[in-house]
Amino acid sequence: MEAFYTSLALVSAGVSFAMSSVYLALALKKRDKSYLLFGLMGLALVVFFLLPPTGFILYDVPPYPGHILLKRLFIFTYYAITPWFILAYSGYPKKTLAFVNLAITIVCYGVMAFTVSPAIRPIWSIFAVAGFGCILLLGMLAVQWQFEKGQKASSRWLAAAMAIYGILFLLTATNQLSNGGLAAYWDMSLFFPMHLHSLFFMIIMGQRLVTSLLDGFRHEEAVQQKEVRWQSFMTHAPFIVIELDKQGRILYANDYGTKLLGYASLGELRMVDWFNTFHTPNDRDHFRGLFEKVINGQVVADAIKVSIRNKSGDERIIAWSNFPIPNPGGEIESMISIGKDLTESEKASRLVEVLKDELLMEQVNFTTKELTTPTTHAIIGSSKALRYAIQKAQQVATTNAPVLLEGETGVGKELFANLIHENSSRVDKPFIKVNCGALPKELIEDELFGHEKGAFTSAIQSRKGRFELADGGTIFLDEIGELPIDMQPKLLRVLQNGEFERIGAQKTIKVDVRILAATNRDLGAMVQQGQFRADLYYRLNVFPITIPPLRNRKEDLPMLINYFIVRKCKKYEKQVTEISHANLQRMTDYNWPGNIRELKNVIERSVIVSDGKALRLDWWGDKSPPVERLADNTLEHIERDHILSIMEKCHWKINGKNGAAEMLAMHPNTLRSKMKKLDIRRPVDSFDQSPSDD
Repeated sequence: MEAFYTSLALVSAGVSFAMSSVYLALALKKRDKSYLLFGLMGLALVVFFLLPPTGFILYDVPPYPGHILLKRLFIFTYYAITPWFILAYSGYPKKTLAFVNLAITIVCYGVMAFTVSPAIRPIWSIFAVAGFGCILLLGMLAVQWQFEKGQKASSRWLAAAMAIYGILFLLTATNQLSNGGLAAYWDMSLFFPMHLHSLFFMIIMGQRLVTSLLDGFRHEEAVQQKEVRWQSFMTHAPFIVIELDKQGRILYANDYGTKLLGYASLGELRMVDWFNTFHTPNDRDHFRGLFEKVINGQVVADAIKVSIRNKSGDERIIAWSNFPIPNPGGEIESMISIGKDLTESEKASRLVEVLKDELLMEQVNFTTKELTTPTTHAIIGSSKALRYAIQKAQQVATTNAPVLLEGETGVGKELFANLIHENSSRVDKPFIKVNCGALPKELIEDELFGHEKGAFTSAIQSRKGRFELADGGTIFLDEIGELPIDMQPKLLRVLQNGEFERIGAQKTIKVDVRILAATNRDLGAMVQQGQFRADLYYRLNVFPITIPPLRNRKEDLPMLINYFIVRKCKKYEKQVTEISHANLQRMTDYNWPGNIRELKNVIERSVIVSDGKALRLDWWGDKSPPVERLADNTLEHIERDHILSIMEKCHWKINGKNGAAEMLAMHPNTLRSKMKKLDIRRPVDSFDQSPSDD
């Protein structure tokens, strides 16, 4: 039996030494508290198992000799460290039981050392059982805490160790409380029941720590692979990557960014102040403020466009996305900015904007010049409904009251606006026309109120808006129902006070402008739906004039048809002087959803295709009655009608200068697709069935 115990002690010492040496080395390398504690536990067991006596002792009777006290000092040290390892391993936050166990262990060892009277059940062994109970309870609480926190894998290993611990604890408690029992025959100095658990505990938790270590190695390998991929991306991706410290100094720049900034290597850039070096004085404070917001943890919108100057002084426009980089404690210590060079595309965009602004100004000037002369565009018709609308327009013309022209598309609202202006006291002043539905939402404020130089990226000079150009005169806001809801308060302010500010300006501009507005939508219904401001509606609706649709004044059709035939014959040098009764009746029976505009296009196209004196009515290729054709899709017909008119005007030429694509501002392929969809073909009496590309 003594040989068996000696062999078992040596095996236990060997296992404990292997565990302790490995984990003490890892503790030094990883700086991990749980590894350190586990290594110390193993080291205590090594000394305990190797110190004599290592054989069989029948009785454990005080007083204890020095070598027994020394041996038990190390096993008591093992049990004193065990609760702290459980806390470090599991992360369980409450340390009360660990301190209680430490106190019990110290008291227990002291009592044992000073016990001199032989007894079957020494008092110190009762203290030892209480300490073992503290460890068991702490382990169970730690398992429960880990399970609740979702650490199921770790909790299973600790639960297995605690299950064995519990069995041996019950065996130990039974022996100690049985007035002798098996305790008298148990080797109390070497293989006391709880000492067996130390061996099991080292094996089980050592295996778990090995598993955790292997997981850590795999994780490190995955991180290294990601690091390699990230470095490859940083080297080859066409993006600028810059890292700035909390003072705005460059810590890192990738190769692409370094070269774009005009430097040969990162060494030249490191610790250079980003804002003082690459930002212009006008932008420096603004973008440093945005940087400080990111450093302070505030959210800043991505893709901020920034104009910078590289080492050579060349301007580069970069769209930046910014990300704060926190340290392990959660404090932000730097910022990563990833940027895309938009210089070339922005230059092209700026050129387009400049040309567009110039074109819009030319259009404004042309309109103003043209409309200061007597108009040649009369309002044709003598029907009762039309005469009533003309009478109302003439009544309000001599005042400065706002006028709201209502009516369907194509009824001639612009002609009524001309009539009002030409009969007003402002006839010799500017008359500015704005189509609110044709302007992009992003440009409408600039078009109406203008901007100051530097208000935005492409604002290279100050520019007057339409209201400023119309000062002293009249402004006509067509399709007012399309005005964005966020622009309506600014228009209301002009109506109420006659004042506004340009974009980017601090100075208020006062103007004296009369407003004429037109719409083909029901503004009252839009107000009810929350799509149009009620206060603006009532300001515009001071003097409403409803222009009747063509279907409600068909008695004017012959006069209108004659008027357009005469004009188009003069334009195309034709000699059309007759129209058949059947064609006249056909046009009279039609409801004309496109109103005057649609009638004008039909007459123009018919004059173009007519060869003799009689008007050849070219109406959708004469394939189907107009009412049936339009009943399905009125807007489609209007679009088809307009494209046909342009194609005939261009003699069916699509590409090139003065081609239909150029006049329609469309790509030639888009125009061909549209023509195919709308079934637009060259007339059968033409020499070729296909549109020309030259």
